[in-house]
Amino acid sequence: MKITIHRGSREIGGVCIQVQSGDRSILLDAGSPLGESLSTVDLNALDFSDIVISHPHQDHFGLIETLSSKKTVYMGPIARKLIEATRLFLQQPPLICSFGELQSREWVDFGSDIRIMPYLMDHSCPDAFGLLIEAEGKRVYYSGDFRASGPRKDAFDYFLADPPRDVDVLLMEGTMMGRGNARFPNEKAVENGMIEVLKNLGDRACFLISSGRHVDRLCAAYSACLESGRDFVVDMYTAHVLRTVSDEFPSVPDINTSSRLKVLANGCTAGAHYVRIKENRKFFGDFKDDLFRPETRVSKEQIAANPSRYFLKISNFSDMLRALSPCGVIYSMWSGYLEEPRFKRIKEDPRVEFHEIHTSGHAVVDDLRKMVDAIRPKRIVPVHTEHPEAYEMFGDVLLLPDGQPLDI
Repeated sequence: MKITIHRGSREIGGVCIQVQSGDRSILLDAGSPLGESLSTVDLNALDFSDIVISHPHQDHFGLIETLSSKKTVYMGPIARKLIEATRLFLQQPPLICSFGELQSREWVDFGSDIRIMPYLMDHSCPDAFGLLIEAEGKRVYYSGDFRASGPRKDAFDYFLADPPRDVDVLLMEGTMMGRGNARFPNEKAVENGMIEVLKNLGDRACFLISSGRHVDRLCAAYSACLESGRDFVVDMYTAHVLRTVSDEFPSVPDINTSSRLKVLANGCTAGAHYVRIKENRKFFGDFKDDLFRPETRVSKEQIAANPSRYFLKISNFSDMLRALSPCGVIYSMWSGYLEEPRFKRIKEDPRVEFHEIHTSGHAVVDDLRKMVDAIRPKRIVPVHTEHPEAYEMFGDVLLLPDGQPLDI
């Protein structure tokens, strides 16, 4: 078996790893880079048949839109639905590649040469998997992105209790190497921080800046609303994300079953989203009708009349920010994005009470160590990290540069 990290050995994001055995060659992730990448990946220049996507974050799947219909992409069923819906909302053409499905702890065979078993993990999105690759009597485990501080912490505990055995190489992420997570160590701490802010804002509205696909964060915000006596208002895209995940996990709020979850029914964002939904009625089904039930929708005018009643997660809220000022804003994403002008303006706006409340979707060092101790690999190869040299604390480490093959 031969392993080549095409991108990701010394940077976070844009991961692409090739596994070759016999006549078969597959990719583990094919992600778009974050920021200024240290390397480039041209999928058209690589010889492979299939891609296995560990989870639905752009820095792990972003390159699949360049694939032809001859390629097959494997991912979790929820992950595929979220990616397809996002492309429709953004007016991007549908993906033309073929698809295969991943289910936790079920083998997927790639001919007679390679097979892969996904392991469900706790991460900041659904359908996040670690991947066990088996070929030629050798075993490689790719951690994907994971953590042990979210609502699916039980998945990590289950992994530790029954990990893959006899692993020759562990390809392990290390996003949190050199970073701290002490102020808000888990999603419950984020929820409690939101509750405190919402209660202290008095008669002012509050906006949430977070990823529309970060379902754990959306659930934390919804729970904070229940505790603080507010309604959680989302845009149509975010409502559809919650609908997609709630179909599999009933604990996730949905506009049909959660009276404190509302959809903003007017304004530029609502208009653009509704056009996409009408144009793709077959994909969205009954969702279109559910958006405008009287008990579901809320208007900008209603919010302006009673701002203290609402916590708003909306794609573009610059016009509402002006109308509802003074107000609060809770920023709940990686702090590095705050350097972008669109967020910097909001943070520096004197009318805004700005709060940064966030926890990472990635494992801290102690949890990385727990994975190593559970698997006991013969060798560790860093990936998805800016500090590969720090892995020496875990044992036998090989720093494998991008593009250099490793024969196992």
